[in-house]
Amino acid sequence: MINEKKAIRAKLDTLKAAGDKLLKEKKDQESSVKFSNPEDIDKEIAKLQRRQETTSMSLPEEKKLIKEIDALKASKSRIQELKSTAGSMEANKLDKKAMTDLMTAKDKEIDAVTKEIDVAQAALKEDSDKNKEQKSAREEMIAKREEIKKAIADLLAEKDTLRDEFRVVNDNWYNYQRAIKAQKKMKYDEEKAKREEEKAAYLAKIEEEEAKKIPYEEEQALCDYLADYLERTYITGEASGPKIATKKEDIVAVTDDPFSGFKPIKKDEEVEYFGKGKGKKKRQRAPKKADEAAPFTLNVDSFEQFGLISMSPPTSRAEVEKSIAELREKKEWYKKQARGSVPTARDIRKQNEKAAAKLRSDVGSGAAVTPAAGKGGAKLDLTDTEEFVPLGKGASNAVDASSWGNKTASA
Repeated sequence: MINEKKAIRAKLDTLKAAGDKLLKEKKDQESSVKFSNPEDIDKEIAKLQRRQETTSMSLPEEKKLIKEIDALKASKSRIQELKSTAGSMEANKLDKKAMTDLMTAKDKEIDAVTKEIDVAQAALKEDSDKNKEQKSAREEMIAKREEIKKAIADLLAEKDTLRDEFRVVNDNWYNYQRAIKAQKKMKYDEEKAKREEEKAAYLAKIEEEEAKKIPYEEEQALCDYLADYLERTYITGEASGPKIATKKEDIVAVTDDPFSGFKPIKKDEEVEYFGKGKGKKKRQRAPKKADEAAPFTLNVDSFEQFGLISMSPPTSRAEVEKSIAELREKKEWYKKQARGSVPTARDIRKQNEKAAAKLRSDVGSGAAVTPAAGKGGAKLDLTDTEEFVPLGKGASNAVDASSWGNKTASA
C-alpha cells in the first residue's frame, strides 16, 4: 500500500509540474495579447481601419497603423491558444483533485492497516513476554545445535582422514597383490616352459622307442589273435584255449585248519546225510546231444577288432577258414609295410572315437543326424535289409562282407 501511495504521489507531482508549466504559458500568452475576446479585437481593427481611411497622416504613421492592424489580426490565433491552455489547466486541476482524493483514501487504508499492525504487535509483545522461558530454552537448543554441528564437522574431518589413510593402505595392498600375481605368473610360465620341455622330451623318447619297435606289431598280433580265436572256436573246438598244467608238488596241504579235510560239493551231486537201508538208486540222466546246427555268432568286440585291421568278419561257418587264411595273409602284408604307410589300429580307434563323440554331441544338441552315405553317394535306407549284416540263425548263403552298407546296383 505504501508503494501504491508512492506511485500516486509521483503521478500527482507530475500533474503539478504540468500545471505550473501551463500557468506560465498562460501568463506569457496574456502578456502578448491586449484583448481576451475576438469581438473586441475585431472592433479595434475596424476602428483603426476607419481612422486610416478618414484621417490624413504621414507615411511612417500609416505604416505604424498598418503594423498594429496586422498585430491585432495575429492575436486572434493566440487567443485560441490561450483558451486551449486554459482548458488544459482545468483538466489538470481535475486530475490533481482526483489524485489528491485517491491519496487521501490510500492514507485512510494505510492508517487502518497501521492500527491493525499496532494491535498485532501489542499482542505479539504480550505473547513474547509470556514465552520468555520458551525463548531461552529455544536459544539453549540453538546453541546446543551449533555444538552438535561442530562435533559432526570434526567427525566428518576424522572420517575423511581415515578414508585417505585407508585408500593409501588399500592401494599398497592391491600393489602387493599385483606383485604376487606377477610373481606367480612368472613362476607359472617357468613351470609351464619346463613342463613343455619335459613333455617334448617325453614325446621324443616315446617316438624314439616307437621307432625301435617293429612296425605294425599290434596289428600283426591282432591278426594272430583273431585267426587263433576262429580256429579254436569253429575248427578245433577248443574254445576255452590251452589248459595250463599245474604240478601237484606246488600245492601245499593244510593240516592245522579244522576244515582241512573238507572238499567242495558240486551242485549236481546228491549227498545223503542221514538215511536207513540201502537207499534209493541215483537217477541216470541221458547226456545232452550236441547241437550241431548251433547259430554262427560273433560278439561286437570281434566286429570292432576286424574293423581295426580293415577287414570284414566271417558271416557263416563256411567263411571261417577263408577268414583265417586272409588273416594270415594280412599279417604277412603288415610285415612288408613301411612305418606310417597305412593307418594303424590306434589311428582307426581314435578316428572312431571322435566320430562317436561328434554323433553324441549332435544328438545332445538336437541337431538332425544325417545317415552315412555309401560309396555311390546314396543315403543309408533304414528300411532296406540289404544295407545290414544278416543276423539270422546260421546263414546258409555266403555274403560278400565288402558290400555291407552299400546297395547293389539294379540291373
